[in-house]
Amino acid sequence: MKVINLSYPISNKIEFKQPVVLAMGFFDGVHLGHQAVIKQAKQIADKKGLPLAVLTYDHHPALVYKKLEGNAARYLSIWNRKVQLFDDLGVNIVYRVNYNYAFQAQKPQEFVDNYLVRMQSETVVAGFDHTYGAKKATMNDLPDYAKGRFHVVTVPADVLAGKKISSTRIRRNLENGHLKTVNELLGYQFETEGTVVHGLARGRTLGFPTANVEYSELQQLPSEGIYIVSMLVNDEWLPAMASIGRNVTFGNHNPITIEINILDFNQNIYGNRVKVRWLAKMRDEVKYTGEQALIEQLQKDEIQTREYFTKIGQA
Repeated sequence: MKVINLSYPISNKIEFKQPVVLAMGFFDGVHLGHQAVIKQAKQIADKKGLPLAVLTYDHHPALVYKKLEGNAARYLSIWNRKVQLFDDLGVNIVYRVNYNYAFQAQKPQEFVDNYLVRMQSETVVAGFDHTYGAKKATMNDLPDYAKGRFHVVTVPADVLAGKKISSTRIRRNLENGHLKTVNELLGYQFETEGTVVHGLARGRTLGFPTANVEYSELQQLPSEGIYIVSMLVNDEWLPAMASIGRNVTFGNHNPITIEINILDFNQNIYGNRVKVRWLAKMRDEVKYTGEQALIEQLQKDEIQTREYFTKIGQA
């Protein structure tokens, strides 16, 4: 899969040498609704013998209009993860556009002429609620702007439990710790990637040594609490339990950390690049009156984690 970075205006040195079927959208999370768009574009591309291209953006378009804070400024899928998900769906080319003021200020017709036509789009596919151009034109308007130069396919909303699948819905469930719903809406298990770094080694003194995972600040995390997870270490998924929190038993002003206790594991993995799949939330973070109370709770968490993996039969 080829990734091509673009800015406005597109340089005359960049050549678009062959027609493509183009799926467009921001695709944060590449959830089931996004997958429906890309899969439909893939079917059309295969039928017509053309490459499948995706037009997406380097950051959230809302950054041009307003200051984003907290989880609103973070992503369900940071760039490397998004590219991997595109690749898994059979995308051949990714056009990554720098979404700046000049780009968003284009009139809808200018956007169509400068990008969709310039990219030799034979067919353009997007979700029913996709908008483009300074006046936020809709997919209903696109055939008029296309002027017969490409076909337009609009994909309807994908629903789960009677509600639209959306990044906003996934964010809300992630913040509430509803991992089962999050993973159902995504169509895969929510994942975090990072590097194992040194921590304060409190877990080891409690009998529950942990791998502290340093993560990207751009990545949205589940809510603070204790989770059942799988962790990819040296190409093997291992059963584990995780804490996202501030270690409140040991102070009130600690930073948020991700700490992973891998079951039946005793290897030095400092510096390892790892992935964490978030499977289920067990409980909220609790401030205990002493280490013994915390140890007893961690023992209960371990029992629950082992029972989970015994039930599903895998990590």
